[in-house]
Amino acid sequence: MTHPAHGYRLSDTSPGVALYQSLRLNGPAVPAKAAASLGLTDEEAAEGWEELRELGLLRPGEQPEAVAPVEPDTALIKLLTRQRDELRDQHSRLSSVISAAENLVDKYRPAVMRDASEIEIEVVTRDARGAQFVRDFLAGIMTTVGSIHPGPLPSSEVLVSSLTTDAAMIARGVQVRSIYGQSVNSGPRQRKYLSDLAGLGAQVRLAQQVPFDLVVGDDHSALIAADPENLDGPAVIVRGPSLVRSYLALFEDCWLRAVPYDPHATRAETGGELTEQHRTTLRLLANGLTDERIARKLGVSLRTVSRLVSEIMRYLNAESRFQAGVMAASQGLL
Repeated sequence: MTHPAHGYRLSDTSPGVALYQSLRLNGPAVPAKAAASLGLTDEEAAEGWEELRELGLLRPGEQPEAVAPVEPDTALIKLLTRQRDELRDQHSRLSSVISAAENLVDKYRPAVMRDASEIEIEVVTRDARGAQFVRDFLAGIMTTVGSIHPGPLPSSEVLVSSLTTDAAMIARGVQVRSIYGQSVNSGPRQRKYLSDLAGLGAQVRLAQQVPFDLVVGDDHSALIAADPENLDGPAVIVRGPSLVRSYLALFEDCWLRAVPYDPHATRAETGGELTEQHRTTLRLLANGLTDERIARKLGVSLRTVSRLVSEIMRYLNAESRFQAGVMAASQGLL
């Protein structure tokens, strides 16, 4: 169709060109009126005006809502100027990225690599050579040592050796702090050991629950069991403050939640009352179930069952499981 006022066919050009030519011939106009004069649909008009705005070919007219045409050369200069400014911004951002990357590579990455190079991890087997290695580890502690022991306690021979080691550390000025699970305070042998340790000058505390065996020395070395469920398996010695810092934080958290050991405290003061889990364990024991079957029944580990039994024995002040069963029956706990 040829528009009678302009002498060009709308089918031969795009809506944007038609609108632009209309503005150049007729001067500034309100967009809706200009589109209507050309017989454009709303969709064609929206497409045309959008194209003109993107190309920078429109500017505000003097009348409200009116738009006026911009010379193509002027629009081109503005487009190139805008592109040049964007390139400058991109160059500036790229320079900042390059500078940051150089900073990371030259300063911070080497610092992390130095930290990593200071980390040492050694596996210690449970044999005579491993035992000597652990003794050497403890002998090298000079200022502070913190330890966590869920229990149960090892043999009397091991406890005597441990007391000798702790006495040597205290004699050379090492601050010794030890946390034991409440289940450790369950019988005469265990209570005697805790009292002897406190008598040496060590700070001893008891906690309801502790996670696993751990020794942290001088804030930069840690000794932990490779498998917390297998105390007879190998241990791991970790050296390096960046890694040991996490173990130290764990120890300090347990220390704050633990209570000082008092050999004269009553049962209620040291262990509280039996929980439902304790009572269930006690009933299963009385029915002749093994620790393995009790663990499956309760959905817990063998170590947890051992802890529960020790806490029950401490609560009842029993010397053996058999005695604990007899006392529980006499007190109506079954």
